[in-house]
Amino acid sequence: MPVTDDSTESEVDDAESGRATALRTPPAVRKLANRLAGLVGLASADQSSVVEPGLLERAQPDERPATAPSQERAAGGPQPVSGRRGVDYEVVSTRRGPGTFGALLILVLLGFIAWTAGSRAYRWVTEQLDPPGAPTGEIALTLPLGSSTASISDLLETEGVVPSSRAYEWYVRLRGGPAFQAGEYTFQSNSSVWETLAVLEAGPSRVAQAAQQPLTIPEGLTLAQMADLFDDVQGLSFSGRDFLTAVRERPVLSLVAPTPPVLPEGVIEPAEGQLFSDTYFYDSQTSAEQLVALMVDRLDAVLTELDYADAPRRIGLTSYETLIVASMIEREAQRTEDRPKVARVIYNRLARGWSLGLDATVVYVVGSQELTADLLAVNSPYNTRVLVGLPPTPIAAPGRASLEAALHPEDGPWMYFVLTSEDGTLSFSETDEEFQRDKAVCVELGLCG
Repeated sequence: MPVTDDSTESEVDDAESGRATALRTPPAVRKLANRLAGLVGLASADQSSVVEPGLLERAQPDERPATAPSQERAAGGPQPVSGRRGVDYEVVSTRRGPGTFGALLILVLLGFIAWTAGSRAYRWVTEQLDPPGAPTGEIALTLPLGSSTASISDLLETEGVVPSSRAYEWYVRLRGGPAFQAGEYTFQSNSSVWETLAVLEAGPSRVAQAAQQPLTIPEGLTLAQMADLFDDVQGLSFSGRDFLTAVRERPVLSLVAPTPPVLPEGVIEPAEGQLFSDTYFYDSQTSAEQLVALMVDRLDAVLTELDYADAPRRIGLTSYETLIVASMIEREAQRTEDRPKVARVIYNRLARGWSLGLDATVVYVVGSQELTADLLAVNSPYNTRVLVGLPPTPIAAPGRASLEAALHPEDGPWMYFVLTSEDGTLSFSETDEEFQRDKAVCVELGLCG
């Protein structure tokens, strides 16, 4: 009888007896095979038709007539585990040695070290913002005019109000802080950052305004126009030239400005648009550097409040690019209700790859409201009549309404707008035909050239 390939026992013909005799595997080998099979989750060699581990039987030609499976099962013949008949399989066991355990131990140790380091770092940062223990004795401090976030943080740390000036300063810059008034404040030592800000927000116990004067900086001014304004203010200790010098010594001021600035040739003022227009108080001791620091701090506080960090997700531009859009809105729209629509026109044109075609950017370059054909063709990175995309910097100091509009444009298909009323009303249109109709009204009223 020929040898069968799918049996744990081999059968050979007994020439003398004429009956099949089984050649059985030695017990020791079968016991070893059973143990190895158990390690890999298989049945024992006694219960499975798999060839014993480590042994391969060579397939021999099947000289028997084909037998139906049902007949073979009825005859008690062994069945293959899987695959084709006549193909042998070798069971291979995997050994779990000390290497696997060592690797797991190393991973556990690394995870523990990372967790410990992270916990310590988190605890350290938390303690810099909110030191252990309750606030203690009172500390009376006078915050002078022109105090910036940096100068206040240094003073608070020196006097023991907060544990870290750096932690205080970055918390205020990233989360925003109240616009405080110069004067006398009563703090408590060992205070948290938010407890300290609450004292500032409540206001001083005595306002130090004996010799203070209000200084209102209108929205939409350029740095050069602010300098001209300061030259006309009585009682200032600095000139407009001093102001520009203080600004130009720190061309990157706001937190949203690129660092380091990557600006092309032709940029007029790298720090343009990074000082917030508002009302400030000054006295005869207020310096240009102090005023610049105050205006930058105020802008960062407003941008933080408006969540300008969310600009990439909301509109697809960086915070600084959104600030540039806000500055153009400020110079193009007079009415608050028109500003979100102007923002939409700008974003629609950017999306289609059109030039923005805004006269305000050309006016910023040439310094004249009367734009001739030659001026409209000026070679400048600010000429949005010619170039596609945003100008390299803001073109003015935007106010809160324009900052909000740039971040929250109104939905609409508009591609054009033009002034059609002496009260500053803008008309918005989707097609060039509609725009030409509105522009005719502007020309008729003498509002367009």
